[in-house]
Amino acid sequence: MKRILVVVMLIAISLGANAQSIPEFKNKVMLVDKDQSISNLESVTLTNYIKTKVGAGAVGLKVDDENSPIVFDAAAGKSFIVKIEPGVDPESIVTLYKFTIEKKKRTIITYATSISGMKDTKLPVMPLSFKKVQDGVYNITAMKPLEEGEYVFIVSQPLTNTTISDVKGFAFSVAGK
Repeated sequence: MKRILVVVMLIAISLGANAQSIPEFKNKVMLVDKDQSISNLESVTLTNYIKTKVGAGAVGLKVDDENSPIVFDAAAGKSFIVKIEPGVDPESIVTLYKFTIEKKKRTIITYATSISGMKDTKLPVMPLSFKKVQDGVYNITAMKPLEEGEYVFIVSQPLTNTTISDVKGFAFSVAGK
């Protein structure tokens, strides 16, 4: 009897050691380390950005520094996790964007124009894959390896060419190999 109890306890302990940590708050993308512990990404507020030059202009969102202090390394076994409202498709509300770095700012251009008219602006969206951990909780991975650069997750706030208010995001860097 004691042996059975010991075996059951060992199984419970080993299952608990490998359990996925779950974020406490909804709509917050977090970093998952190899040991399944979770930590915060850089919380940023993207503000309005206007860029003008002779005959052209662009509107978008910016973060006023060049690099995130949070570095993501998929090769080190890291991934991302998000908790959302159960029953909501994560693909419809979680988006990963790649920033452009210019003049010590991280930017995303949402609308551009020139003398000849509106320019076709393609948002720098990275394709994602979601794996359900439990109801309303999903592990997130990029469908292609992320290139060196700066990135931001945005949840429940789609960027469009008419985005005019501040947007909350969760940023990180990918270092060069």
